[in-house]
Amino acid sequence: MVQDDNTDYTGIPPLIFWLLATWVVLVLLALVWGVDNAETTLREDARSNLAQDGHNIVVDFSGRDARLVGSVDSEELAAEIVESIDAVPGVRNVDSELEVIEPPPPVVRNPEVSVRIIGSAVSVRGAVPDTDIETDLIEAAEAQFGGGRVVNALVVSEDVELPPWLGRIRDVFPHIGELRSGGFTATDAGFEISGEVVSETVRTEMLQEITLILDETILVSSDLTIAVLPTPSFAATRSDGLVTLDGVMPNQETVDQIVEAARRLHGGTTIINGLAVGEVAGPMWLESIDGLLDVVTRLDPWTLEIAEGNVTITGLALDEDLAAAVAVLAQEVTAGQLAVVTDVQLHPAAVAIQLTNLLQGSTTFVSNGIELSTDGIGLLAEALAILEAHPTVRVTVAGYTDDQGDAETNLVLSQERAEAVVAYLVAGGIEPERLAAVGYGEENPIADNSTDEGRAQNRRIEFVILEGDG
Repeated sequence: MVQDDNTDYTGIPPLIFWLLATWVVLVLLALVWGVDNAETTLREDARSNLAQDGHNIVVDFSGRDARLVGSVDSEELAAEIVESIDAVPGVRNVDSELEVIEPPPPVVRNPEVSVRIIGSAVSVRGAVPDTDIETDLIEAAEAQFGGGRVVNALVVSEDVELPPWLGRIRDVFPHIGELRSGGFTATDAGFEISGEVVSETVRTEMLQEITLILDETILVSSDLTIAVLPTPSFAATRSDGLVTLDGVMPNQETVDQIVEAARRLHGGTTIINGLAVGEVAGPMWLESIDGLLDVVTRLDPWTLEIAEGNVTITGLALDEDLAAAVAVLAQEVTAGQLAVVTDVQLHPAAVAIQLTNLLQGSTTFVSNGIELSTDGIGLLAEALAILEAHPTVRVTVAGYTDDQGDAETNLVLSQERAEAVVAYLVAGGIEPERLAAVGYGEENPIADNSTDEGRAQNRRIEFVILEGDG
């Protein structure tokens, strides 16, 4: 009997058929869901472990087999990560595709300090390793230039090195106060200072001090130029009990020194200070001003002026020798730094003093008369020469007596004696308008009239500058 290949299964009840088909589908779905759910759970647990350890690694699963992809900075860390994933419950195998990439060495920055004087401001810039260095530098700058002028633009960073020279930079600030502009920059490549200073001496001293401070920890170089500044001006006068100072000085310290010298040397007079501080050079002759103010104390009135390399002194002296000595004294004080020009005249009062001293203690007149004695004539001949040598001097010839006898008689006698002296001088060629005769009798004694010696001193002729002269 031949069997038909087209067997008919329709004999299975339909309900049974569909129940079997549904069961097969459910089994297949359960298998698929179970695999996917296991993978998801393993993946979440593995990623949780990696996240807790701070690792940024990609982990995936195929069934219970893990696959790691990413980069780490050491073999030890890669092994730790594999071990961490392998420890997750349910993991069968761990396939590591981690790439070990060693991190580059940390970047270390070189320090830098840059100071610039910009008008009234002082900028401090650069990079330093810590706040202690920053504080030291800013405090040093403020001590030198004043807190209100300093602008702090320093950056503090831990990746900046601390070379030996950096700790010494704060000690440089006290030696850059003479910079009129510019500043300095300090790096590992060297220390360079630039700008303007007022003299070659300042430049040399500044570089010497800075080189000594840095002590070969860094190469020192400079680009300092000498500023072309006008020279200071100075003038002083004394007249009518006032001393007036005028001019422009390079700093307040110099002004204060000059004012103090004027007060010390010219005590009893009012000092009017017109000195100002300005942009001028500081020549060595500034140190001579105190000495020159001392020289002119021997004159009254006087003027003292320093300009264009010359010191000019004019005034009046009470003594011819003193008048001649002023130029010598001024040259000694200035030590060749200034050319000395003097125009010192004999004070008119000096002529009167000289004439009075000439006749002092002499027997100018015949006893109790108005006739000139031989000695008196000889002395008045010298007086003629003095008056001729000073043709602008006008004097009063004052006659005095002692207190012996009648006061009215003595007054007349003193007047006649003064007129006798004037007559002699006029006869000798002195213009009458330069002379006046006044008798004072017993007035104004200069000695005790109770003794012969005192009375002899009171019987005298004095010369006084006419009012308006001198």
